[in-house]
Amino acid sequence: MSSLRTQSKTILGAFAAMLLFTAISAAQIAGLCNTGQTAATSAGCTGALVPPNPTGGGPNRDGNWGLTYRPLSVRRKPCLLQGYVNAWVDTPYFTWLPNSVSTASEWITTYDGEASKAAGWYAYRVAFPVPFVLPGGTVPTGVTINGQLTSDNSTFAIFLESPANSGNCSIVSGQKFPVNPYGGDTFQQWWPFSFTNASQITPGADAYLYFVVQNMACNDGCFNPTGFRAEFFSTSAFN
Repeated sequence: MSSLRTQSKTILGAFAAMLLFTAISAAQIAGLCNTGQTAATSAGCTGALVPPNPTGGGPNRDGNWGLTYRPLSVRRKPCLLQGYVNAWVDTPYFTWLPNSVSTASEWITTYDGEASKAAGWYAYRVAFPVPFVLPGGTVPTGVTINGQLTSDNSTFAIFLESPANSGNCSIVSGQKFPVNPYGGDTFQQWWPFSFTNASQITPGADAYLYFVVQNMACNDGCFNPTGFRAEFFSTSAFN
């Protein structure tokens, strides 16, 4: 009997862990999509992953996340940068956290991002709609966003922009930066993040999140890939 009870507790524990993972892998905020998914619909994120490009690059791109680049010497807010294109969904570099650790997201990169890339700032952008009113009837002016990320190299800043609010673009509040440590193998595990908006968001309009990843300067001809991966938890919500 003792053995059966132990086995039952083990099964229940595993089931609870599975439910927890399911809960945190899909954001409560409709349209705030994890990296690597197909384009969101009017109902929100699809949850369907894009087939990763093979090593060496390919045409498959993220349906929701954009990407642009600036050299390390250029210091500008990511909201002011031009040239955003849909990021590529690539096979991870062999030292990165494998795509297989989660079915909720994949790595996104510049084209053939698992190859050696220029040092600089790689800005990843995703839009999400802000509702006119919340289920309780209140008007949303704020948002709390929780999740986890990994990147090569560090994620140095996160900005939130509400273009309908006079184009306001501010670094988020409540999160320490960099999210993952400068230097070292920051890309072999998840790093949690949690933040709120520093400036008011506009109801009934899209808002934009920007995650800025630094690809460090590489000396002595070393290999220098870069990429980014993020998942949003169901505890994310408007307020």
